[in-house]
Amino acid sequence: MHAVLAEGIEDDESPFARYHGSIDSSIVPSPFASVVGVAQSDPKMTRAANTAVLTPPFAPASQLIASASAGSIIADNHVDERNRLLEVLRDTKLESLHKQLWYAGRKGNVSPLHHQKVIRRDIILTERARLHLIWYEKTIYIKRLDDELLNWKYFSEVICGDTTRTVYTAACGFLLSYTRLITYPSDLEIAKTHGLINKRIKWKQWQRFRSEILHHLANRNDHDRYEYGELRLGRLDQIYRLNLLGLSYFNIHRDYSSYFGSNYVTLVALFALVSVALSAMQVMTSIADVPVVIATTSYRFSVATLVALTGSCAALLILYVVLYLWNWVLIYVRHRRHRAP
Repeated sequence: MHAVLAEGIEDDESPFARYHGSIDSSIVPSPFASVVGVAQSDPKMTRAANTAVLTPPFAPASQLIASASAGSIIADNHVDERNRLLEVLRDTKLESLHKQLWYAGRKGNVSPLHHQKVIRRDIILTERARLHLIWYEKTIYIKRLDDELLNWKYFSEVICGDTTRTVYTAACGFLLSYTRLITYPSDLEIAKTHGLINKRIKWKQWQRFRSEILHHLANRNDHDRYEYGELRLGRLDQIYRLNLLGLSYFNIHRDYSSYFGSNYVTLVALFALVSVALSAMQVMTSIADVPVVIATTSYRFSVATLVALTGSCAALLILYVVLYLWNWVLIYVRHRRHRAP
């Protein structure tokens, strides 16, 4: 079995060395014996599956990180380590909006990394689970695939020991998203370039690992964030506002000029169209013997335009004042906290 482990990457810098060692083949369950997606049509079997023993979605021979030195992750207490993974792999607020995510993206819609380049998107590395596969305009955020998820012993002892299946479900969903991101050798090279995956992983190793993940999770029936693929940030912001969770899911603006500048573009385009309509009405009403209906409609439209213009300017002014005062309040509160003994 030591010879099998040697097929993985001997990463001396990886932070989970305590999971290195020989694996007794007599106690290793089949990697395809997991309960994910089993008996979808049978409620009794589904309830039994929830209490069954969980196993990693890949075999020991297919693990990509086979050994590690003593490192920074303190996983002697598996409960603490699972709590850390919950923060690393799962966002509570996004999970609470699961039933509304259909508005922000389609299920399983994840484009390979090379195609992200084809459609001229900038790939931004993030360590926040809430930003994984979130995109806006020409930018997409992708969370790094950490080494511990690629180690069989770590996955088996820490993640599969989760009795609630929450960490296990999130970890499997995250791995599944990467099987779609890295589909071709070019995808793997792009991932390495952007720091998304360990640079020592070879294509043949990834190909075998990926095929086992896809086979094992083919019937995944967990309804969570990873059920969906890429999510549009603008629509997530709308969902957030409708649920009164805040003004935005993630604020990409860090100053007033960029925030208001992005909104001004839409307003300017709208009022440009309205100006063309008003000019056309002015030409019509300047003709002699114009019908009363046209004259009345033009007059009402002009008044409505003036009211809308005044209201928009007032709303922008109020928004600016509110944001300015709110930021000052936050600064004052933080200052008081730092001064407190």
